[in-house]
Amino acid sequence: MRFNFRLLMGLCGVVATAGVEGGTYVLKPGDSYQVLEAAQPGDIVEIAPGTYRFRVYLTKQGSAANPVIIRAQDPANRPVWDLGGRNADQWPGSYTANDRGRGAWQINGRGYTIMNIVFRNTTNGVNAAGLRIVGGSDITIKNCLFELNDNGIAGKGENVLVEFCEMDRNGRPGSSQMTHNVYNFGGSWTIRNCYLHDPTHGQNFHLRARDALIENCWIARAKSYEGDIMPGTDPNHKLTLKGNVIIQNATPGNKNKIFDLYNDTGGTGIRMQLNLFYNTIIGNGGPACLVSIHNAGLQFGGVTASNNIVYNLKTAQANQGGSNWSFTGSNNWFPAGSDVAGLARTVFGTDPGFRNLSDDDLALLPGGAAVGKADPNAGGAAGVPGKEWYKDEVTILRYRTRSASKDLGAFESTTDTVDLGPEEVPLADTTPPLPPRNLRIVQ
Repeated sequence: MRFNFRLLMGLCGVVATAGVEGGTYVLKPGDSYQVLEAAQPGDIVEIAPGTYRFRVYLTKQGSAANPVIIRAQDPANRPVWDLGGRNADQWPGSYTANDRGRGAWQINGRGYTIMNIVFRNTTNGVNAAGLRIVGGSDITIKNCLFELNDNGIAGKGENVLVEFCEMDRNGRPGSSQMTHNVYNFGGSWTIRNCYLHDPTHGQNFHLRARDALIENCWIARAKSYEGDIMPGTDPNHKLTLKGNVIIQNATPGNKNKIFDLYNDTGGTGIRMQLNLFYNTIIGNGGPACLVSIHNAGLQFGGVTASNNIVYNLKTAQANQGGSNWSFTGSNNWFPAGSDVAGLARTVFGTDPGFRNLSDDDLALLPGGAAVGKADPNAGGAAGVPGKEWYKDEVTILRYRTRSASKDLGAFESTTDTVDLGPEEVPLADTTPPLPPRNLRIVQ
């Protein structure tokens, strides 16, 4: 029997005018987690400003075209899930399985769109996440802030989109397990227009996905190294990094690499492919290589790097020898004297032509050494960025249309288009228009 969501809303003191496509409801501080958990595909739940201290477990079966939409009532005053003060499993919630403490919110359903929420201080003492996807699909997380959790966002799922989100100082120092800003266990994920920075443990992203795309993001100062691919639920793994700014920590815990391909489980038949297209990567001047391929435990480890700017970093790759790996690409800028074995048509120099490196203004000056040096065919059509991060680390979570793909790195010297943020960018075209916000709260 389908749970009577409308009856529950009335019992909770929340009523809305419901149409054929579903109703719009308001959740207020003091209401139950049942309000969120009972929402059906086509329904919208708007969360009033305030601090909430309960766990949420979402299991409904919607779709990309007919999701459950959960969003802030006022995007300028986002509701906060703050589970600080005790472990997550000690807060109220309906979910009672042994992994109930692994997230403030957990999703094990299909077709959810979650917008404009702050997830803060979620811990179980080891590896909890602000939001954990247990195995769902068709999930969009937009304009959310994840800060000071063991992991920011974690889990596995198909067709997961994380956009316009900030991951800030997630990680649990001293944990028996590595914790990260983003920790993916498997599936297919896209992360775009996001700001990932300053995790207090581990990496900015730790991905075990079969297929992942990270584009138009600002990624900075991981505690260890910036990110990696490791085995997940599928033997094949592909990660594409396109149009990102990536900045190495000045004093990282692991000084030897920016990215890593590593079979940490020791499984057989594991294949990994990392694609780097049009990124601007800033090293700290230390001994790190761009990519480390731990290929001894892999059936195959491959890297393609084209049209990037790699600054203050003088080694392209490190591997363990043998023949089960490949490192190729072309048209990258590296400092003079760098070891770029495997790469073709490299541009060497002392300055790629940043506008103002000391102020993190990494846009290119017209006529700079990296201007006009890209080959848009080097990575195929999928390797060409259509957008770019807007500006720096002060003005965040905004992008603009990139004017061309002739210059190396994450910025085109001729771009002068209007910047857009989460409030101007609608949901994907597959999401139906939102119904009128005709709300009435019953006291």
